[in-house]
Formats: sequence, structure tokens, C-alpha cells
Amino acid sequence: MTYHSILRSYWYVACLSRELRRRPLARTVMGQHLVLFRDRSGQPAALEDRCPHRNAPLSKGCVHHEHLTCPYHGWQFDRSGMCRLIPGRTGNVGLSAHCVPAYPVIEQQPFVWVQPTPGTIPSMPPPLHHQVALPGYRALARSFALRAPLLDCLENFLDGTHTHFVHAGLVRSAAFRKAVQVTVRRGADQVEAEYRDEGQQSGLITRLFAGNVTHSIGRFLLPTTVQLEYFAENRIRSRITLYYTPQDENSQNVYAVLTARAPRWLAWLLSVPLGVLLGRVVRQDQRILALQRANIDRFGGERYSSTELDLLRPHIAQLLQAGPLPVESTTEKHLTMVL
Repeated sequence: MTYHSILRSYWYVACLSRELRRRPLARTVMGQHLVLFRDRSGQPAALEDRCPHRNAPLSKGCVHHEHLTCPYHGWQFDRSGMCRLIPGRTGNVGLSAHCVPAYPVIEQQPFVWVQPTPGTIPSMPPPLHHQVALPGYRALARSFALRAPLLDCLENFLDGTHTHFVHAGLVRSAAFRKAVQVTVRRGADQVEAEYRDEGQQSGLITRLFAGNVTHSIGRFLLPTTVQLEYFAENRIRSRITLYYTPQDENSQNVYAVLTARAPRWLAWLLSVPLGVLLGRVVRQDQRILALQRANIDRFGGERYSSTELDLLRPHIAQLLQAGPLPVESTTEKHLTMVL
């Protein structure tokens, strides 16, 4: 699938803030091989992961004071990509021929974000987790990888109909289905499905950690963000936000933030069991997506058959292919499904 070129103008998560310490990190974002590091002041930087001298990976080097040092011949580069030292050479070494492309980078909340086109800074900052800063809300951040195309991964998280089977007993159970009223709304740069009348989901996770739910919303936002929100009356009780960072056509790094209303002591107490259960859900999705991709390859390509229950995939595909749509293209659709 070919994605709109405008997708390269957004911010993408490169790593969790806590992952970027003293040593450089190698990351691939939309096909760009990058090295991330912190300078002496702790500010993050992102350069192409290739020394211009003999093409050694800078991510295998080290940070010396302000500069990233190549592991092969010790060339040093600052956060802008300018070469600042060539050991054994005298005179000015800050020449354009010796520079490394630098990428825009910003640290915000639990993530370090990069823009995968050097020299281009998006007009909008990365999205904020508004709940993280609100009194009474706690946050849990995690990362994992998926080996499947972006569209399949985005659909998987927002697809309620697979949870009875892939996540049986954890999210929903096939034995406890009921009719649910669904509203699908598509805007210029997002699409969402709101589920009403389901009440408390039948799975262990939602029964333990998302009680008294009145309705929920699954949402996709350009470029690659998905969310699940659970409401108690008109207040958000919890939200799971996933940021997908494409490495290539069949590999995605996923950065997740769970925010929920809870006292600090309760959030601390529940973080371990919740992390274990969510980790199991992730492994189940990793397995089914891998099986899906292997079978598609075995048969020589995709041949999908869809119904009206596949609520969001067509809208997500259109947004990925066309970028933001005209405001007048906003639509709303109502249907009943059994979840």
C-alpha cells in the first residue's frame, strides 16, 4: 500500500524518554535509519546513522561531552550533524562535505519524537496526553513491535470483532454477546466508532480495571495514532493511546500510553498485574498478525472480503492514501452490531 507523501511531514515516536540515556540508540522511522543521543545538557538529537567517512554506524559509537563519536576513526559530530573533530587533522573540519544529516527531534511527556525528513519541522507539535497532567489521572507507558503492514496493525487495535476469539476471556467472551448501537464518524483527519449499550465488557481486564463503563470510543487520527476511550457517564475513565512508528512496509514500532483515573497508591498496586495482562494481549495480537501475514505471503497476496462490521478499515485506508480530507467530507453512520 502506498501512503500519501504528507505522512512524512508528521512527528513520530522514536523511543521512550527513559530508553535514551548515555549510549546512542539506533532507530528506523519510515525507512530512515537514525541514531538518537543526548548531549551534555541532556537534550536529545537525531542524526543519520552513518558516518560520512567510511559509513560506520554512529549508533555503535559513544557520546563524548557534546558530540557523538564514530566507533571506527573517532570522528565527532554535534547535534546539528556538523563534524567537529577528525583525530589527527589540524585546521577547520566543519565542512559541509563532512556533515551528517540531522533530523528534527523533540522530547515531550514520555516520548522522544522525530520528523523523518531532515530540515523539515512540522507546523504542529506532537499530540499531548491531556489527561496525564490532570489531577487524579495516572499513566503507564510501554513499547512493543508488530511485524505486519501498518493498515493491518491499525485495524487490529480498533477491531472489536476479533476480541472474542484472539483475546477470549481477557477483553470479551463469545458466550456473552449483546446488541450494541454504533455510530461511525469521519472527520477531515480522523475516524471513530462510538459504542453504546454494551455496558461492562465481559473480559477479565475490563471487569477488573474499567468498571462502570457506560460507552466507549475507538478512534484513528492521522498520521498513525489509535485510541480506545472508556467513559463512565460523561467523564473519561481510561484511555489507551497507541502511536505506530513505521520502520518499513511490514514492521511497526508501537508506543502505548494507558491513562486512567485512580489514586496514586491504587495505580501503583495495579500496575504490575495490569502490565502482565496487557502484555498477554499484545503477544496474542503479535501472533495473529504474524499468522495472517504468513498466510497472505503463502497465497501470493491479499484477498480480503469485508462486511459492514469492518467499521473503520476503509476510512483509515482512505486517510492514509489521501492525507487529510476536505472538511465537507465529514460523515456519520449508525448501525447495530452484536459484540
